[in-house]
Amino acid sequence: MKIGISTSTFFNNLPTEKMFDLLRTMRVDTTEVCLNTFSEYDKSYVDHVASFRGGMNVTSVAPLSTQFEPQLFSPNMRVRADAEALFKKVCYACFAFGAKFYTFCGPINLGGQKDFEYTHLAQRFSQLADIAASYGVTLSLKNMRWSYAATPEFFKRMLALCPRLCATLDLYNAESAGYELNEFFDACPPSRINLIEVADTVKGEWCLPGRGKYNFERLFADIDRRKIFAPVLIAARNDCYSDYLQVRESYERLEAIASSQKYGRTVQR
Repeated sequence: MKIGISTSTFFNNLPTEKMFDLLRTMRVDTTEVCLNTFSEYDKSYVDHVASFRGGMNVTSVAPLSTQFEPQLFSPNMRVRADAEALFKKVCYACFAFGAKFYTFCGPINLGGQKDFEYTHLAQRFSQLADIAASYGVTLSLKNMRWSYAATPEFFKRMLALCPRLCATLDLYNAESAGYELNEFFDACPPSRINLIEVADTVKGEWCLPGRGKYNFERLFADIDRRKIFAPVLIAARNDCYSDYLQVRESYERLEAIASSQKYGRTVQR
């Protein structure tokens, strides 16, 4: 099991172009690159940042999805076309970073809609997956709590209808929507889960993994039992730590737990 850190953990604390150097100082070799604004989707910027990657394994690229992804589903063709232009830029960024997956959030569901036209949505997801595939990239739907994909049922239905679609499963968003992460595991074929993102909780507040009450030993055992081979990345808010050493310590805790699972030992915390 690969353990890493998503650059979303450093959002607003560090410019995107400095992320790779920071991760290397932490001896982290696996990440998800998060791009944060329109200028960061431009080819010149992407190529500049990609030049710092070195041997870093970038599993996926994630844009700030609310800027344009909901518009990809607009009935207005001009709106949709403008959004597709940005979508293709992110697909290129995946290619430039050597990432096989695009972390995709899709439409917003602020109204709490529960009934969806799955067949109609699947057609659009499949079109977008085809565009991504032309860049050598697989679209990976993330279970954002405010999106259509907030429930295990949505994943079960959409993955069945879209053979090219994969899943990025996030612990914080699962629990914030009222589900346990294993409910999403139940809904998704193990081979279609490409990324798992984790944080932790203490006294009802979110924190870095290992600083709260979440049972990562049990989670990792469940991942191993289900034969899910996706990397597990820390994706915590930037107010969960006061310095980067705390993030490094959290990474080391998860590394130790993953190693204990591999060799059948129990790590005391």
